[in-house]
Amino acid sequence: MAFSFFGILAVLLETIRPWLPLIIAVLVIDLALTVWLWARGGRSWSSGRRPALFAGAVIGVAAFFLAPWLTSARFSDLSGLLDWMAVFGGSVGVAVLAAVLLWPLMTILFGANARARG
Repeated sequence: MAFSFFGILAVLLETIRPWLPLIIAVLVIDLALTVWLWARGGRSWSSGRRPALFAGAVIGVAAFFLAPWLTSARFSDLSGLLDWMAVFGGSVGVAVLAAVLLWPLMTILFGANARARG
């Protein structure tokens, strides 16, 4: 099982299993917000893009610094380029995911209709 594709998926599943109900709830809420915004059609999706990208970048930087701690490691344990690239790639993935998930919420909060409300 070591370093096989299915072995990596098995380890990933065991890692996220305690968080699976929360992950599913967030995805359902995000999907509901997206469908609601598309159904209304009046809001400009671009109005929430900049705040979502900013929040994603902040979350990505936090993920970069927290990733070693989440695996019970330290930055001194990152010995090679592969280790650093894994942490960097993971944090970029978290940043993109956060921006995509936050985009509907930011569109609701910072949209053109939100500015008109006051």
